[in-house]
Amino acid sequence: MSDDEKDEGPTKLRARIAAGSRKGTYKDGEFIFREGESGDTAFVLLDGMVQISRHDDGKTIPIGIVNVGGIFGEMALIDDGERMASAQAVGVSTEALVISRRVFEEKLESADPFLRALIGILTKRVRPMVSK
Repeated sequence: MSDDEKDEGPTKLRARIAAGSRKGTYKDGEFIFREGESGDTAFVLLDGMVQISRHDDGKTIPIGIVNVGGIFGEMALIDDGERMASAQAVGVSTEALVISRRVFEEKLESADPFLRALIGILTKRVRPMVSK
């Protein structure tokens, strides 16, 4: 097997698009959302990479990279707060499943009450830790 035939894991995620969701395609360097904006969508990365970063004293501070299969932007849907960071497409092809607030809330409502409470508690703890 040649190097270019080796299986290095999934490079693209297949997903069924539920009513209220859609696919979004983003160019290299394009912001999917920016820190401080209100959030009404969450994302599942289907293809490419997304850099998550914050701004502090006029400087961009990288927080991490989201790879295929990763979820981002969900915090704003959980607690109705502002986006805590910016998400920017990295590379030639970036595609994400865009999940509406309605779909997100329907999924959350159908979850076990213990898990819903746990998600709420964790969100309340995380947001102050990353606030400016």
